[in-house]
Amino acid sequence: MASLWTTQDLYEALSASALSLEGKIELNDGLEPNISVQLADFGDLPVQITVSGAQLMVSSALWEASQVKDLARFNEAALKLNPVNALSNIGLISLAPGRDLYIMFGELSASSDLAHIIEEIRVLADNTIEAAEVFSEQLIPSPAISGPAMFTGAAT
Repeated sequence: MASLWTTQDLYEALSASALSLEGKIELNDGLEPNISVQLADFGDLPVQITVSGAQLMVSSALWEASQVKDLARFNEAALKLNPVNALSNIGLISLAPGRDLYIMFGELSASSDLAHIIEEIRVLADNTIEAAEVFSEQLIPSPAISGPAMFTGAAT
């Protein structure tokens, strides 16, 4: 079996790769360290990478549930999109009681080679932007937000 990435090792490898020339890569220390990648080709959309045991999770915030006009209709549309959306899924996480956040995510083995991880980062960023376009009419318009919440960085 190939060795598993650690957050630090993956951060160093991404920073030394050609990906670092395309945007910003940061290591976020804390209780659950993660890596944040922002690529210019994807509007500096924040993509988070978390290493946990034998798994890597790559994710990006979409918008809070409170920004969705009809949750049941949106959830049905998201479930129908998941099987045809290459390498990415839409999920819902809890930020706080009564405050949920939709995310786009993909998972890989922590033994994946660097090229596959970089491909997942790019595909997830592209799929997140595509989802924002596809679902934009299902969101409540907000004068304070010029696009989906994912571009504000407030909920990442």
